Amino acid sequence: MSLWKRNSRLCLILSLITLISFVFPAATLANSSPTITRLAGVDRYETASQIAVSGWSQSNYAVLAFGGDYPDALSAAPLAKKFDAPILLTDTGSLPTTTKQTLLDLHVKNVKIIGGTAVISQAVESELQTMGLQTTRIYGIDRYATAIQVAQQVSPNPSTLFVVTGEDYPDALSVGSIASLKQSPIILVPHDVIPDVVKNYIATLNISKTYIVGSSDIISDQVAQQFPNAERIPGADKYARNIAVNQLFNTDFKSDSVCLATGEGFADALTGTAFCAKLSEPLVLINTDSPTNTRSYYEQRFTKASKVYVFGGTGIIPESVITDLNSFSSANTSGQETLKLSDFTKVGTTTATFKYQVLDQTGKDITSTVPATQLSAVASVKSSISLDPSKGIGTITYNSSSDVDKPITITLVDLNTGRVVSYDSSSADAAANGNTIIGNRRTLSLSNFSKTGATTATFKFQVLDENGKDITSTVPAAQLSAVASVSSSITLDPSKGLGTITYNSSSDTNKPIITLVDLITGRVVSLDTSSSTGPSSSPAPANNSTSGNPSPSQYSDQKVSKITINSTKLATTPADGNNTVGYATYIVTDQYGADITNTYLANNIQFTSNVGTITARNGLIQLRFFSNINPLSLTNVTITGVDSNSNVTTTATLSL
Repeated sequence: MSLWKRNSRLCLILSLITLISFVFPAATLANSSPTITRLAGVDRYETASQIAVSGWSQSNYAVLAFGGDYPDALSAAPLAKKFDAPILLTDTGSLPTTTKQTLLDLHVKNVKIIGGTAVISQAVESELQTMGLQTTRIYGIDRYATAIQVAQQVSPNPSTLFVVTGEDYPDALSVGSIASLKQSPIILVPHDVIPDVVKNYIATLNISKTYIVGSSDIISDQVAQQFPNAERIPGADKYARNIAVNQLFNTDFKSDSVCLATGEGFADALTGTAFCAKLSEPLVLINTDSPTNTRSYYEQRFTKASKVYVFGGTGIIPESVITDLNSFSSANTSGQETLKLSDFTKVGTTTATFKYQVLDQTGKDITSTVPATQLSAVASVKSSISLDPSKGIGTITYNSSSDVDKPITITLVDLNTGRVVSYDSSSADAAANGNTIIGNRRTLSLSNFSKTGATTATFKFQVLDENGKDITSTVPAAQLSAVASVSSSITLDPSKGLGTITYNSSSDTNKPIITLVDLITGRVVSLDTSSSTGPSSSPAPANNSTSGNPSPSQYSDQKVSKITINSTKLATTPADGNNTVGYATYIVTDQYGADITNTYLANNIQFTSNVGTITARNGLIQLRFFSNINPLSLTNVTITGVDSNSNVTTTATLSL
């Protein structure tokens, strides 16, 4: 595989790994349908109580919000997570009986009241104090100031912010769970002006990332531009934005449960966000006729979940809505779907198209119902591929017009089911059908590094299936990517299981570190050729460990205990454009010694360097050098990692 082929694919590594590691943890589907549990009462106050007692058997804290309107409560979810507290609701003038009883049942000692006395009166606070509870009121002069007061309680120095409109509730509810897991404040803003209280707040912080939910019609560019390192999460409506948020952070969530709430009212979803965060699950907003993207995302999680939680009674979410969603999922997750590729056509000097189809078990074309984010396509030449489910058309944009006439192999994978199909444009066959499933316990192996010339070397690589069978020859080279810790290019020949390194300089031939990545399954393995330890292999993923170490479900107190950057050299390749990208690997273990690199527990680790920006996921570090940094002028690079939950740190200096 040539260097320029690898570069374009390496840019896909993190996005593919991010999607695959939790979206596609197994190729097999759930053996049985999830259990449906409806958490509901006669009104929103009782529903909040039902959610609370279902999620907590005891809690020292509770967050109390006004049940009559949404503004003050929108930012409350991260605060509830910080104190492991449910969110309960109250009227303005008196504490509902159900709320009072829940506080007693959970043996709550401290209540965080969100909002001033105009929304939750002093009489309510006095009633709480009469019950022997300690109260803390958190409020500002308006909803924006209240959100800032809550933010300061969540974290004194957050690195990430979630910014949502304060003029409606759905977007705040959509980010409630992920903001809670990251302990990132939720900041409210109007459409076209940033309040002074917000401006003053962000001026005191060192924010590395701001997520702004909605396009400029929701939060204007004038407002968005005042937040540091901003990234928009757009969507045509509240349901599209809900799914966009959940898909972006899908790997941060577990996959044991699905949580549903109506998008047509705030109360049940608000109290449900604390429950979602406790389970480390996203909140999915639905209505009586949920959009296709919502249905597809529900299906994606339904296939792996053991439980479905519905917040609210049948007057809010009719039983027929749940039945319809489940029928949709069952119909589309039988595991018998087929992928098809056909009709490769050159359409310009740098473009080509192909037709793709997703067929269900009956042969029905369901392509338009499968979102592009559920599919991954790679090509054997340097290019980018976009997929249009509405038309079933894939468009290839070549990086060089000289590649258009070359034979091309296209590989398409359904990240949900693991179905894969490859299409060779030079083949006499007009189409390719695929219903092969990629196993989730593949192992990569590297060994037998050998110098073969002044500027060349070879190594052996293997891809083993879950039974240990060598399937290297069946894996397309386009599915694999390899980099070395020295300036070089690497080609891979799956038919022989042989990799060939061509060095850019004869002085670089001594003992490189080789990293091999399976772009589809996300497996990563590195071989330090200067080590005497022999072959290196990557077993089943950490979150599917077959060792005797405890799994995340075995210990509720499991946490990050050690972060190890196990690369000693930074492998670098020129990226598209002017920047250079470096790659390294890392391992995360818990206090029991279990490898948790691929689990949600490792998702709060932030890696930094003073020479570039870092994105890290599932054991792979990607460092993109600043444009004013010439990597050739560096002899080493220092990378620091910090877990924001456990405060565990690591620092490593890697040679170049």
